[in-house]
Amino acid sequence: MKTFIQPWRAPLAMLAVTLSCVAGAGAEELTIGYAVPSLSQSFWISNAYGAQDEASKEGVKLIKLSAGGDGNVAQQISQLQSLIQRRVGAIVVGATNGDAVRAVVDQAVRQGIAVIGISSPPNSQHLTSIVTADHYDMGRMQAECLGEALQGQGDVAMLAGPSGQAWSDLRAQGFRETLKDKFPGINVVAQSRLADNRNASLNTTEDWLQRFANLKGIYSATEDMAAGAVAALRASGRLEQVKVSTSNFSPTTRELLANNEVVCSSVQQVVEQGRSALRLAVAAAHKQSVEKVVSLPALKISPQNVATINLDQVMAPASYTP
Repeated sequence: MKTFIQPWRAPLAMLAVTLSCVAGAGAEELTIGYAVPSLSQSFWISNAYGAQDEASKEGVKLIKLSAGGDGNVAQQISQLQSLIQRRVGAIVVGATNGDAVRAVVDQAVRQGIAVIGISSPPNSQHLTSIVTADHYDMGRMQAECLGEALQGQGDVAMLAGPSGQAWSDLRAQGFRETLKDKFPGINVVAQSRLADNRNASLNTTEDWLQRFANLKGIYSATEDMAAGAVAALRASGRLEQVKVSTSNFSPTTRELLANNEVVCSSVQQVVEQGRSALRLAVAAAHKQSVEKVVSLPALKISPQNVATINLDQVMAPASYTP
């Protein structure tokens, strides 16, 4: 029997009714901006699918913009300025760096454009709403499954993801604090704050394997980082000795789980995040009241349960291209 992930509909119940009226009141003329770090990363592909699918249902135009990578802050700022100049009705933003984009986000708000933060929201007090997962809890889930796999003992390293992004900071915090509370016999011996990049993670893991002969586990903030770590472990012949945990779900995650190359993945409802953000953006553009924060619960997937999970709210169809 399939286990279905239920979308986080409760905070948006009244919003759904409101939007049914809005759609018939000129929503087809509305343009929404969607600016995120990269539309080549599996997370943002699935997120964009949710936003685009919902935009089609609502009859609004969606302008999707990719900064081309987590480090391309200047490019994202330029893209946001372009959306402001186009006078879009609202902007959905996943920030390359929450602090760095604050000024341009505040500029949009001053000009009457609602801004919805998603997953890695801008660090602005003027956001209309934020759609996110419980990233701290995702880190906690990783700590629990990796800690259990290591039987509470050993040295681990952290591929913690880019600094300055709320999702990576909170996941790392949840992981560290849960290890400290529940698995005091596990020690974090190294941490990398590189961008979400498979090759960088492979090179970093190769270095760790040389430096830490007793390394027993690796935390990876995303599945692409996990894939890089697994490749390095496989090449070194230590894949059986070093356990890897990760977050997010994509074809890469599915393969890693199927091959028992990661012990678990803490997973966001990525598609539903995109849908929820688009609904909020449409409502905000029409000056409707919206929830300040919509947090969607995470799910822990392991090699043992991956075949029983319905992933419609998690991953875009394989045929989708942003």
